[in-house]
Amino acid sequence: LIALLYSGGLFWGTFGGLLQLGWAIFHILIVVLQAFIFMTLTIVYLEMAHQEHH
Repeated sequence: LIALLYSGGLFWGTFGGLLQLGWAIFHILIVVLQAFIFMTLTIVYLEMAHQEHH
């Protein structure tokens, strides 16, 4: 019984660790995507403000 509880703990601990790793990678991708979008929007808005109107 103790061995079953221990092996179950190892399984769920490993599974939880893999889920945390996947979530961390997903979070990093979202952060990079947000940085790219805000950088692009800033460049577009500054360019629009700097344009000379004909």
